[in-house]
Amino acid sequence: GEKTVAAMALLFAMQSFQRPPFLILDEVDAYLDHSNVQALASYIASVDCQAIVISQKDRFFVHGEGLVGVSKDRARNASVVFTMDLTRIRRVRAEQRAPEVVPLQ
Repeated sequence: GEKTVAAMALLFAMQSFQRPPFLILDEVDAYLDHSNVQALASYIASVDCQAIVISQKDRFFVHGEGLVGVSKDRARNASVVFTMDLTRIRRVRAEQRAPEVVPLQ
């Protein structure tokens, strides 16, 4: 995990000097503990560029705006792609939890 944190620190230091239009990170959270995954996800969310993060850990991808999954359809021997808009799901859940406002008469 320490090597990953050091590599990410170097990458983000270079990125702060010359901002890229997007980041692609492939399983950078594989050796990170929970607190470092949270810190990395928070930092990526705060950066002003798009990020594509490949991760198999829910601790990381729950912080995203959307998910793209690829799975194999064995019956057709082909790949299947599915997407999920997490911001929309969060908005719907927040609306469901919001108390109903009743106007006073």
